[in-house]
Amino acid sequence: MLAVLFDLDGTLINSLDTVVKCWINVGEKMGIKLDPNSVKEFIGYSPRLRVLKYFNREDIAKEFLEAVRNEFSKTWMSEIKPFSDSYEALKSLKGMRIKMGVISSNFKETVERMLEYFGFLKFLNVSVCDDEVENGKPAPDIVLEAMKRLEVSPHECFVVGDTLFDVEAGKRAGALTVLIVRRPIRLADSKYIPDYVISNLQDVATILKTHSYQHA
Repeated sequence: MLAVLFDLDGTLINSLDTVVKCWINVGEKMGIKLDPNSVKEFIGYSPRLRVLKYFNREDIAKEFLEAVRNEFSKTWMSEIKPFSDSYEALKSLKGMRIKMGVISSNFKETVERMLEYFGFLKFLNVSVCDDEVENGKPAPDIVLEAMKRLEVSPHECFVVGDTLFDVEAGKRAGALTVLIVRRPIRLADSKYIPDYVISNLQDVATILKTHSYQHA
């Protein structure tokens, strides 16, 4: 049985601008000036690790992250929309009886609310978030936990994401990886090269059909 694990922010939903804005706004309120390009560069990276990289102090990092969480919870519903190819891609895979899950660097409570709000829950078998594992992306923990819950092995699992952090997490877990190009990305920056590169999420169904045929 094949399984597909989707990243959420930047893969299924168009949320990156809102995420960056929340980080910048919270930084200003705390008297911390953050570079938008620097924040954007680490989208997809575990936020717990990201804030420690910025501040090098756990107390400030914890305060900052909680403020970002609150800021995001107030704005996402009015600002964020799913990508146009997300719903049909999930629908196609559901029709193929593929197990599906979401692996997100966002908070569990927020992710569950978004999945329900956008109508994704009916397609998914599981969701695993950054605050449920010891080490967030690009560590493989979140992928391994999702595979465990779905009861699939790495060679049966495809990780689909929009960042090289997603690719690294998938590769380190032994899964096959699919990079969806939503914005310019430099593959040369990573030693973890995706197995597939696509520009439309509906291509995932084609990949799985080809994979199933080749391994029949």
